[in-house]
Amino acid sequence: MRYHCDPDRFAVDPVDGETIVMDLVDGRLFLLEGGAAVVWDLLADGVTSDALLEAVQERHGKAEHDDVHAFIADLVDRGLLVGVAVGVGEAGGRAAAGIVELPPTLGELHITEYDDMTSIITMDPIHDVDPSRGWPFDAAAETPS
Repeated sequence: MRYHCDPDRFAVDPVDGETIVMDLVDGRLFLLEGGAAVVWDLLADGVTSDALLEAVQERHGKAEHDDVHAFIADLVDRGLLVGVAVGVGEAGGRAAAGIVELPPTLGELHITEYDDMTSIITMDPIHDVDPSRGWPFDAAAETPS
């Protein structure tokens, strides 16, 4: 199975070995760290789950294979990935060639979900919002002369 992340719903940003996925509809933010970011990158590059799981089994063993399999199912359950039939929107490059490059150590498949973007935004004072004026607003323009 090949997977797809809906670009109209999710904004994806890889940053320093982590991947941030923001749900633009529900306001959830997901932080994928360690092996989770590696798996996400491979799936987003068009590698099929079968090719990925086979490579994990060969390189890291059965336990890691089972962990990656469960992680992919979790991504689908959370709605981050949708399965598409192999052959639909066929990818080129390493995905088409069946090449799966894995690091020597996959790392923990860690995903953190933040479901309240308001609390994340309010942690940073630059995002102070006035409910009557919204954000951003020009405070100087509203000061009486």
